Amino acid sequence: MSLIKWSEEGGQVRLGLPGDLDLPMAQPLLDSLRHALSAGGDVAVLAEGVERVSTASVQALLVASRAAAEAGVRFVILRPSEVLVETCDDLGLASWLNRWSQS
Repeated sequence: MSLIKWSEEGGQVRLGLPGDLDLPMAQPLLDSLRHALSAGGDVAVLAEGVERVSTASVQALLVASRAAAEAGVRFVILRPSEVLVETCDDLGLASWLNRWSQS
């Protein structure tokens, strides 16, 4: 059972991320993102509740953003938490997050 919440509305898949995106959550996150992208519509990732995040989970988001760009699908990370913003900054990915996120 995944802790990632899934909903579809108006041609958009919305994924609600759990508070803890530690290493064991990276694969379920990647699987959920791939499934969302395969649905063919826009993908919105709700990230305001993320309190802990692993590098592998950030990599899953990065892979999804690239796959969305290649497929011509709109991908957005909505309201990234301060922890996610700081982690991306620490990894040198602040500009990537700025490109794909919305407040």
